[in-house]
Amino acid sequence: MKKPELYRTIGKIIQTYRLFDPGAKILIGVSGGPDSMALLSLLAELRPAWNLTLTVCYCHHGLRAAADEEESFVADWAGRLGCAFVSQKLSLSLFLKKGGWSVQEAARLLRYQAFLDQKQNQQADRVALGHTANDLGEEVLIGLIRGAGLGGLAGIPIRREAFVRPLLKTYREEILHYLSEKNIPFKEDASNRDGRYLRARIRHHLLPELTRYSPNILAQLNRTAWILQEDEAFLQQRRHQAEKKVAVYRGPSVRFLRKKLAALPQAISSRLIQKALLQLKGDLRKISSVHLLGIIQAAGSSSRKGRLPLPLGWEAWWNKEEIGLRPVSSIPLRIGLFSYRLERPGKILIKESKTLLIFKKVAILPGQSFRDRNPSRARVDLQKLSWPLLIRNIEPGDRFQPLGLKGSKKVHRFLMDRKVPEALRSGIPLILSGGQVVWVAGMALAQPFALELGSRSALEMECRITDPNLMAES
Repeated sequence: MKKPELYRTIGKIIQTYRLFDPGAKILIGVSGGPDSMALLSLLAELRPAWNLTLTVCYCHHGLRAAADEEESFVADWAGRLGCAFVSQKLSLSLFLKKGGWSVQEAARLLRYQAFLDQKQNQQADRVALGHTANDLGEEVLIGLIRGAGLGGLAGIPIRREAFVRPLLKTYREEILHYLSEKNIPFKEDASNRDGRYLRARIRHHLLPELTRYSPNILAQLNRTAWILQEDEAFLQQRRHQAEKKVAVYRGPSVRFLRKKLAALPQAISSRLIQKALLQLKGDLRKISSVHLLGIIQAAGSSSRKGRLPLPLGWEAWWNKEEIGLRPVSSIPLRIGLFSYRLERPGKILIKESKTLLIFKKVAILPGQSFRDRNPSRARVDLQKLSWPLLIRNIEPGDRFQPLGLKGSKKVHRFLMDRKVPEALRSGIPLILSGGQVVWVAGMALAQPFALELGSRSALEMECRITDPNLMAES
């Protein structure tokens, strides 16, 4: 039987954009809707030629009665196509109680975290999602309506870190034709037509109206998005180059050299600040261009000292030489003593310092760089660790050998040399193995635990300051 044209198209897209390599292990997010069901079928068709290992993941939000039926439906089709199946229940109602999130925002965040968790559990190389050209066009309109900057108007990337979107250049009409031709059923989510949601109103009201003015509006929106993605990639590259000269990461804070930040083009300085906020607090919720411009203006002002409140318990502060970002709650209080044991890779929420530590086992790929551009994330040789790990405050007498140095150094002296304020030092977690310091979280690795050419696996450690108003349960 001749394979549909879409089969060949998707294969070329995967190859052109290097979404994954032959022999890859792919986790596929499948909701049961037409887009994700088409993605599942297409990757199953590609499996022999690409030697793929496929696992289907269904996320159960626990909000709709139809979810149980959808879960069974997806599991059945995964089995028919010879794919492994996993399902993950999301604590959406609990997450919503923490406040400030819409249902769709909360569901999206929890889904992405669930996919990352299952990627680790299944040791997958990529997470494939079923976003289409229609979704990309809708995302551009959402960005316009909400007043997004260039990054928001660029829409959904075809590849970002672990996530790939093989259908992003495919329109829904092509998807439906493919499903009909292959006799593949799908489930329609009623929320897709719920007028309470902006995306539904855009899809069913705004886009049809715009089509009256321009019959090819979706294609035009897609062309715009792809052009803007190239522009955004260029600006992010410039941002990364500037970051090395302007930003200083010190434990649970980030600072910028004021004069150098003020001298940068606004397109670069605003991206530096966005990246720092995203890294420190985990999201950019409630952060608007007004806040970014306020920080940039403060950097170039004559004010020798000041503070600028930011949403959700954060603030920018500055002195004569620097301007920084921090959670407000970290300023007046000295962090109490804390001590946690970690028996295996996972997450630890240090409530005393409002810090989330994430530990993941990762494979070392041939030719992979051991260095991470994110100073809040580090990797050590898993084989050199003794479990359980101990996570605690800094204590008098603590010493370690910073990566790249020959001798040892007191942790307190190391932090003083890095000009970390005394009030913040007690909140910086130390990760210890067998009584030895492995990582001064967000600051420096210890040389004895560093990755080497013969290392086979690594423990990835990440340090995040949690939002003071959204403390999650550990």
